[in-house]
Amino acid sequence: MKTHAQVAVIGGGAMGASLIYHLTQLGWSDVVLIEKNELTAGSTWHAAGLCTHYAHNITIMNLRAHSVKLYKSILEEET
Repeated sequence: MKTHAQVAVIGGGAMGASLIYHLTQLGWSDVVLIEKNELTAGSTWHAAGLCTHYAHNITIMNLRAHSVKLYKSILEEET
């Protein structure tokens, strides 16, 4: 187990996992994710995982559209 890292992210939910993903995509390699249970076992586990495109706010709509594109690109990387 690593004892030192340049970045330590606490929590393996949607935000923590996303942060680690994006840091590694930017070339960071000295990073560690600390999770006390299983990944996404906390509040992320309770989310339905729906990505609707409609929202009451254009900023949220753009964020959701970006998220869908990101999920598709991650899926393509893995297959």
